[in-house]
Amino acid sequence: MYGAIIGDLAGSIYEYDEMLDSRLGIRNIGRRKEILTKENIIDADSFYSDDTILTMAILESILEDTSYFESLKKYGLEYKDFIPTDKPYFKNMFSPNFIKWCMGLKDGDSYGNGAAMRISPIGYLFDDEEMIRQQVRLATTPSHNTFEAIIGAEEVAMVIYMARLGYSINEIKVFVQANYGHSLYLELYKLIHQNSFNCSCEYSVKLAIFALFASNSFEEVIRNAVSFGGDTDTIACIAGSMAEAIYGVPTDLKEAAVRKLPDNFNDLLDKGYSKVKTLKK
Repeated sequence: MYGAIIGDLAGSIYEYDEMLDSRLGIRNIGRRKEILTKENIIDADSFYSDDTILTMAILESILEDTSYFESLKKYGLEYKDFIPTDKPYFKNMFSPNFIKWCMGLKDGDSYGNGAAMRISPIGYLFDDEEMIRQQVRLATTPSHNTFEAIIGAEEVAMVIYMARLGYSINEIKVFVQANYGHSLYLELYKLIHQNSFNCSCEYSVKLAIFALFASNSFEEVIRNAVSFGGDTDTIACIAGSMAEAIYGVPTDLKEAAVRKLPDNFNDLLDKGYSKVKTLKK
């Protein structure tokens, strides 16, 4: 779960410019490559966004055995006017359609990447494959009741679960290819130079999965995910949630994330991690 949050933090300061550039057909390659060599992946200006907030909503729902629907709606309405930074980024924390859903003004039929960005607590806190699939569906359908969103969220949770069981990254790669059909033969160079802003769940999970399998450490996964540009915080959030299960989270990055989060989020995370079990095949 810290992996998801670190990805969110790392990508946060790039997303707004990427969105503006995409409307003009611009790809700022220099900015995208910056993350590959900069000293820190969490900057002083980095901030947590809706990715982290809704991850906390899912985590709280599990810990308190409450409805995912109610928890997502509660967090959406509570944080809809939250502005995490004085930088001129987004006017609102969430997409307009998500807020409409929270207010009962829109059906939960999104195919967006919000389904996958928030799902990591299910991968970490449930210990049975069928239960994980069931919980993913319950957590996703309230706001993202589309096949694309459900299957994307399931894929992320299942990668986390398999890593917890001790499967190697190559075994997980075979599983992903067999069950979810992603091509893992993309090229980093081409993605950095050609990727555009795309918030669909299918596309974002594909990029996150590729970043995971094209890297050899937790930090490299995050750097590669952000370097693709586009929806940087969410791609890195999804990638980081899976990378944590495989590589763990470096202590310095966890401590940096803790300093960025409010106390109630850190308290939830402490409770969540206390319930994560060590699994065996």
